Amino acid sequence: MLEQDVPEVGYLRQVARDLVAISTLPSVWSKLSSQGVLESLSKVLFSTLDLDLAYARLPGVDTAAALEAIRTGREDTEGLYLEAVRAASALNPASDAVSGPITLVDPVSGGPMRICVARISLGHDMGAIVCSCDRSDFPSERERLLIGVAANQAAVVLQRCLTEEALQRSESRFLDLANAAPAMLWVTEPDGARSFLSREWYAFTGQSAEQGLGFGWTEAVHPEDRQAASAAFLKANAEKKEFSMEHRLQHADGSYRWVIDAGRPRFSADGRFLGFVGNVLDITGHKQTEQALHATQGMLSAVFEALPVGIAVANQEGEVLFSNREMQQFMPTNTMPALDNERHHRWRAFHADGRPYAPTDFPGVRALQGERVAPGIEILYTTDNGTEIWTQFAAVPLQDGSGAPNGQVSIITNIDAFKRTEAALRLSEANHRALFEEVAKSHKNLSEFLAVLAHELRNPLAPILTGLEIMRMRVDSVETVTQVRGIIERQVKQLSHLINDLLDIARVTNGKIDMKKESVDLKAVVSNAVETSLPQIEKGQHEFSMKLDPSPLPVSVDAARIAQVISNLLTNAAKYTPNCGKIELSVQRDGDEAVISVRDTGIGIPPESLESVFDMFSQVGRNMPHSQGGLGIGLSLVRQLVALHGGTAAAFSEGAGTGSTFVVRLPVDLSNGAAGAGKDESGSASAPGKAFRILVTDDNVDAATTLASLLAMHGHELQIAHDGTQALQIAEEFRPDVVFLDIGMPGITGYEVARQLRARGERARCILVAVSGWGTKEDLIRSKEAGFDMHFTKPVAPARVRDFLRSLN
Repeated sequence: MLEQDVPEVGYLRQVARDLVAISTLPSVWSKLSSQGVLESLSKVLFSTLDLDLAYARLPGVDTAAALEAIRTGREDTEGLYLEAVRAASALNPASDAVSGPITLVDPVSGGPMRICVARISLGHDMGAIVCSCDRSDFPSERERLLIGVAANQAAVVLQRCLTEEALQRSESRFLDLANAAPAMLWVTEPDGARSFLSREWYAFTGQSAEQGLGFGWTEAVHPEDRQAASAAFLKANAEKKEFSMEHRLQHADGSYRWVIDAGRPRFSADGRFLGFVGNVLDITGHKQTEQALHATQGMLSAVFEALPVGIAVANQEGEVLFSNREMQQFMPTNTMPALDNERHHRWRAFHADGRPYAPTDFPGVRALQGERVAPGIEILYTTDNGTEIWTQFAAVPLQDGSGAPNGQVSIITNIDAFKRTEAALRLSEANHRALFEEVAKSHKNLSEFLAVLAHELRNPLAPILTGLEIMRMRVDSVETVTQVRGIIERQVKQLSHLINDLLDIARVTNGKIDMKKESVDLKAVVSNAVETSLPQIEKGQHEFSMKLDPSPLPVSVDAARIAQVISNLLTNAAKYTPNCGKIELSVQRDGDEAVISVRDTGIGIPPESLESVFDMFSQVGRNMPHSQGGLGIGLSLVRQLVALHGGTAAAFSEGAGTGSTFVVRLPVDLSNGAAGAGKDESGSASAPGKAFRILVTDDNVDAATTLASLLAMHGHELQIAHDGTQALQIAEEFRPDVVFLDIGMPGITGYEVARQLRARGERARCILVAVSGWGTKEDLIRSKEAGFDMHFTKPVAPARVRDFLRSLN
């Protein structure tokens, strides 16, 4: 080795010796505390590196205070440097393991103070080392290296020390807490033996540590509960799962008290099972309260079950916690009506303006929001069998200790009997009111009628009496007697007409009128009625026109009575039409009805009087201008006579001064084939048309029979079937030209019969007519797809059937 290399070799040897010395420090520090390690570290660095100051610091960890150690040349100066080095210990090296140099003001000499800082770190920052020397080359590479190695060695030892000290503090705190806790705490080892029992356990049971530790604690358990309690704990210990059990535990005073013993497994950081930790709580008071609560609940349940109303208690989520038997009929699913999507439609309630209640408006939902809904709302509930029950639904909120809502109580009262009685009373009241109004109206009409009757009777009596006096005074004058006799005859006829009307209305009202119905042509009856009314029409100088249907109108009526109806309508029109008015009489056929219409240009009828004009003793225009007098029974007689013939009578008018139209509808006599035969719709003679072989199929016997009878009257050859199978059999032999098929027959439907007929060669050419109660667009499409040529919707008008068959000629 060269001469100049000798100092370098010495330097390296010294560094190696220093490193070896520092590396042996952990063995020296193994028995020291964290504070001892810091003090030893600062002492070694101070002496080894010939420093002016060495300082080591650990900040406070958990509940432990900060630790620090300082070494200077003089102990009396250490306090002066603390503030400066504490601030320097917070500095972090930028990149090097040891920072520096950093120049500070020396608090003792006032000169420059060169320092370096090294972090004590083992994966995380634990603390810092601060070294100071006034040499200009401080810190050298050797010093940096030794300070860094010392910091690493200290970090390894301090990590262990801090962990052990933290564990000791934790265990100490646990023991302090466990012994101060009012509950009985315990800790077990992996084998289940209890290694710790808190002071409260010994105070409660009277056991000593020797008696309670291990498995001795089981001796304090009631003999009847001991085996079950031990087995439950050992099972949980084997499965390493939480457990909780109730049993009786002997108290120091010799009594047994109920406790709840609960524990949970504990594991190390690496997942090793360390045993259990748990606690024992005295729940004797809770048990007694629970028993009292059960007794109270039993009493309340008995009270609730005895109540005639339904009661349910729900939590804030709307879950029903309790309900009595009466409530079960309304809430069998234990779900509030507003929250029960499947049964909500069974509850119907309406606001005063008719709007239905939304689910959010129901009392239960409102009570959950804190609103008191009492006495509640009336709701109509539909039971499983469809019966409707009126209920009164009320709800009040439940509150927790802070006053916030945490549930609600619903009360449902069955008020069905009350509501139905109330409805019956209202109906009875309405009926009585209507009856009273009807009686009052009848009384008013009767009073007016009697006044009018007296007036109408006096009118002819006055000229009669006057004429008789004239005849007495001029008995010798033939001309005068003849003239007066004519006056008396006319007035007597007027009296006779009035009396006949009164007798007719009495007979109709009492059901004693004798009706002699026969099949006649309505046009002949109309002609007779017009002849009777012409004098009254001519008297008013009215323009009269008549339009008659060109075809015969066969009706089964009492000709005299229908003539009386038409005459009354014409006379009424003549009386209430100002002179030189127009009166039109129309008699036409409308389907299966004969329609008689009398229209005038008279005084008209107010809208509110269109129905009352047919009332007894009511008189058209009595309180209007142009009133013509009369008894007010003519139109009432018209409606009642028409009703006895199975017809209707109605009045139409656009109001006062617009004229009136009276329409009478009578059924056409369809059984009278002779009356209408040989005439087409234009009234001219026509050929009867081709006769067909027709098969009528309908499971309704009456429907099939009547349709077949009608068709037979028109000369067709008929066969009848009442189901699909029979129809197919008859069609095979009868070979019909036309088949009328009911769609909805049992067994084989009309659709299937149509398909089978279409599939039978020559039978496929027959005309198929569907007769169904269904007539939607989809039904028509379906029948066409099944092969039907025509689709009639029930009830079928005979004229339509006749016209259809005529179209086949």
